[in-house]
Amino acid sequence: MRLFREGEARDVQGDGYLKRIVLPSGVLPDGMFIQEVLFQAGQKVPLHHHAVQTEVFIPLSEGVFVVNGETIRIGPGDLLVCEPGDVHGNPVIAKDFRIMVLKLCYHTKDIFWDE
Repeated sequence: MRLFREGEARDVQGDGYLKRIVLPSGVLPDGMFIQEVLFQAGQKVPLHHHAVQTEVFIPLSEGVFVVNGETIRIGPGDLLVCEPGDVHGNPVIAKDFRIMVLKLCYHTKDIFWDE
């Protein structure tokens, strides 16, 4: 058993969002990690896709994603899975929202911008 406290997380500014790495590298198998993401009103995350990576979005508050051209509203208790090739992002963030993201088969060069 290992316990990770909130104060141990590391904040990193992403492109249009703030992410918090909640587990340090080496805790989960290679290519897997979990991060908390804060999207702030007025920001945007350009549409993009991954060739190999799967992302599991676990909302902590209500928010909106665009996936393959469809606007998806999510909230606590929902899970949104974006598989390789799914074009997703947040072209317009109307209000602050937070999610946890489980990344599977992660690789730093596996992001392709569609805008």
